[in-house]
Amino acid sequence: MSDRFLRRNKLMARGLGIGGLLPFYALALLTWHDGLRTWALDSVTGYAAVILAFLGAVHWGRALADLDQRNHIGTLLFGIMPAMIGWLAVMLPVEFGLPMLIAGLVFVWGSEQMVFFEVLPAWYRHLRHLLTAAAVLALVIAWAAAMMSMF
Repeated sequence: MSDRFLRRNKLMARGLGIGGLLPFYALALLTWHDGLRTWALDSVTGYAAVILAFLGAVHWGRALADLDQRNHIGTLLFGIMPAMIGWLAVMLPVEFGLPMLIAGLVFVWGSEQMVFFEVLPAWYRHLRHLLTAAAVLALVIAWAAAMMSMF
């Protein structure tokens, strides 16, 4: 029975993760529409900040699952960093906030691949490759629209 739940849960996680890319791309494309640019840029910035905070929460959940088993101070501190990056990014003009969010996504991904390699399941790390690359690409598309409007 455990294998059945594992397969279903992995499939659901993949589907939800990929589905979570839809707002990134819908908003990134809307940033190229003159009448919607400001709204779409603010919206994609806010959405990326929320996703960044969610990625940090993954590490809090992992630490809380076995809080009495080992020292998780580093993991808990790491878990709040994405939220802080996202919060700072939404306070900046989008021309600066979007690159900060891109850097935040890459920072979390890189940390997971290097520092948390042994504690995160391989399927999750592979999913994060796809999701991070796709989210970063969408933010680059949005940032290009923000920068093009300056010229």
